[in-house]
Amino acid sequence: MKSSNFKKNILDKLNTVLKPRRFRKNSNIFSFSNKDLTYYICVQNTIDSTEEILKTTVNIEIASSKLTYLDDMSLPGYLQRHFVKNIGDYSEHRQAKWWTIDNEESAKSAQQEIADIITTKVLPEIEELKTTNDLAGLWKKHVSPGLTYYQSQEYLSLLRMGK
Repeated sequence: MKSSNFKKNILDKLNTVLKPRRFRKNSNIFSFSNKDLTYYICVQNTIDSTEEILKTTVNIEIASSKLTYLDDMSLPGYLQRHFVKNIGDYSEHRQAKWWTIDNEESAKSAQQEIADIITTKVLPEIEELKTTNDLAGLWKKHVSPGLTYYQSQEYLSLLRMGK
C-alpha cells in the first residue's frame, strides 16, 4: 500500500471522530471555530516520507480571533497560533510523537492510537478552552503551549490594551 493511502486512512478515521463535533476537513487540517477561537487538528508528515513509508504526526493549535486582530497582521495566518501542542504532549513522556507507517497493520494501529488520543485527551482539553480569556488564564499561570514566556506576556499585554 502507498503512503498516501496510509495518510488517507488516518484522515478518514479522524473525520469520523471530528465531523460530529463540527470540525471541517480541508486537505490535512481539521478546523472548528466558535467565533472567538479556532481549533486546528493538523496531520503532518515529514519530508523524508516516501511512496512506501509515511512518517506522520498530529499538531493541535488554537488561534484567537481577538489576538489575531490585535497582532502583527503581516504574519501569515498559520503563524498566528496562540496555543500549539504536538499529540505527544498528551502522552506520559510529553515529547513529540511520530508514527512510521509502512504496512497495513502499522497504519491501523496508528490511526486507532491517534483517534483515541484525540477523543480522550485532546477534545476534553480544548472543550475547556472556549474563549481568549481561557487562553489568557493559562498564560497568567505561566502555561503557554507552543509559545515562549515573552510571547504569552505580549499577548496578555495586547489583550489589556485592546479592551
